[in-house]
Amino acid sequence: MNSRSYEPNPEQARVDQPELSGTATTSDVVEAAVVELPSMHSQVEVKVENPISNANAQQWGEKEDRLKLRLRLYRAALRGDWKDAETALRLDKSAGSLEVEEGGQRPLHIAALAKQTAFVCKLVECLNKEDLELSDKRGRTAFDFAAISGVVEMAKVMYEKNNALPTIRHVNKRSPIEFAAWMGNKKMVEYLHKITPLQNFEANECMSILVAIIKNGMYDIVLKILKADRSIVTSSNEDKIRALLALAEEPFSPYGTSQEWICENLARFVPYVPCFKTIYDSIEKQRQACQLVKKLLEPILISEDLEISNLDSLFHILSVAATIGNVEFLTLLIRSYPAIIRASDNNHNTIFHLAAIHRKGRVFNLIYDIGAVKDLLLFGVDTDCNNILHLTAKLAPSSKLNIVSGAALQMQRELLWFKEVEKNLRPSDVQQRNNDRKTPRELFTEEHEKLREVGEKWMKDTATSCMVVATLIATVAFAAAFTVPGGNKEETGTPIFLNNMWFTIFVTSNAVAMFSSITSILMFLSILTSRYGEEDFLYTLPAKLMVGLFTLFSSIVCMDLTFSATFFLVYKEEKQGILPKIIASLALLPITLYAMLNFRLWISLIHSTIWASRFMFRPGKHKLF
Repeated sequence: MNSRSYEPNPEQARVDQPELSGTATTSDVVEAAVVELPSMHSQVEVKVENPISNANAQQWGEKEDRLKLRLRLYRAALRGDWKDAETALRLDKSAGSLEVEEGGQRPLHIAALAKQTAFVCKLVECLNKEDLELSDKRGRTAFDFAAISGVVEMAKVMYEKNNALPTIRHVNKRSPIEFAAWMGNKKMVEYLHKITPLQNFEANECMSILVAIIKNGMYDIVLKILKADRSIVTSSNEDKIRALLALAEEPFSPYGTSQEWICENLARFVPYVPCFKTIYDSIEKQRQACQLVKKLLEPILISEDLEISNLDSLFHILSVAATIGNVEFLTLLIRSYPAIIRASDNNHNTIFHLAAIHRKGRVFNLIYDIGAVKDLLLFGVDTDCNNILHLTAKLAPSSKLNIVSGAALQMQRELLWFKEVEKNLRPSDVQQRNNDRKTPRELFTEEHEKLREVGEKWMKDTATSCMVVATLIATVAFAAAFTVPGGNKEETGTPIFLNNMWFTIFVTSNAVAMFSSITSILMFLSILTSRYGEEDFLYTLPAKLMVGLFTLFSSIVCMDLTFSATFFLVYKEEKQGILPKIIASLALLPITLYAMLNFRLWISLIHSTIWASRFMFRPGKHKLF
């Protein structure tokens, strides 16, 4: 309580009176409580109090309790603690529909996203039908979160409570089935497809759903949707092109014809082997994708005169497929509309230019199926006067280079591409200069100089390391040849165990170990003394490295076999039982270890030197016409 004495001045009474405006604050109102009376000489004591409102205190307490209740429900929904949530619901029956997060999510949203199935099932029983339609600030219902989670049981419980949930769309018109499709939850998509009336959706909404399903490789579900509702196929060409673009962005199958035939038959007779089943599923997905492409292309190409906008869109799809190497899609599209193979982008690049830029061998091999048309397609130049050989001479994207391990093998793959494209051009095109006055070969040397230097260092480091091991084995094998186990006879000087089978194995394996290690040393020595020109990386250096590694492995195997033969020869008669066999079998350890550590390098060498040079560029199974 505050008090003060006040003696009014009649001359100042009018001036000192406070004025209250419509924008007065609380402090203004409190100060305005001091009023001035018209009495001239009397003193008036005015007392001003700031009482604490009991109503405000009660309201603040209720607000604090509500915040605690929300926090309690939020934690219970995350943990799936139904007992704690049930206690909160007893305190407030409407607590189940409270917003427990800043984004507007309610306990059912949180539990569905946290995959707390038992909690969701019990909470749904306590909610009204309308409570399940409540959304967060972004327009997502708890059913949307259940679709995102992929737990079908939660979606079933909610749908049984409210059948309208599958048709409630997000603020951006995204439906629950589209959410499930983008998350790649196939079982959830299959369930939602059964309960979602797509005929009630707009055409662009249906196509957005199809695109989401296509991008996650669920082609069988898309075919079911199109079979049930043909009107989606007859929608605008723009919508169908969206779906075709989604199909073009993912290769159908990475397996070849022989792999498909073998694995398909193996999967039929041995369906429980995981690897066969995976390959078979991939092959089946490819077939479904081909059917889907045909269904989507047919309405676009049904008329004789295609619109220019459609042709531009189709070539954009074609270029996307060529860039990622989707040769199956390209084949279907070109067969449906052969004239599109001659189309090019704004930089005058055809699909074969794009295949060379992005190093897509299967796409480039289609050039062998078009006859003399290839001469018209390959001789074009871009705005910088670069022909297709100039484009191939540029360094490949790092994602394509890293497919091959080792800088030397990467250099080899780049040379293989350059040589293959060069074979398909005229001599004048090989020597053609671009706007920078560079021939394709000069551009190749400039672009690949750093890669050549890294490849040289990689080759020398590998050869040096392996040469040390080969030299050690050669030294041991040479010494072992003159220090035979058991010693020699004094009369003749011949080995005591000369007629023993294990002695024969010892002599043979030791000789092979010595000669193979010496061969390996010579191979690695020739690598170290190479001039490391660009052409050397094509065959010479990889072949020398492959021979050197193979002979080194042979010397390691024979050295271990020499040790095992010596051990049996000396200790078998004295040490009976299983001990000699166990010790001798330990010789397999270094052999196995060496093979495992260098397996990927061997495969890369064989693949790049033998397979790629002979089989990477040749007519494939995808016949265009």
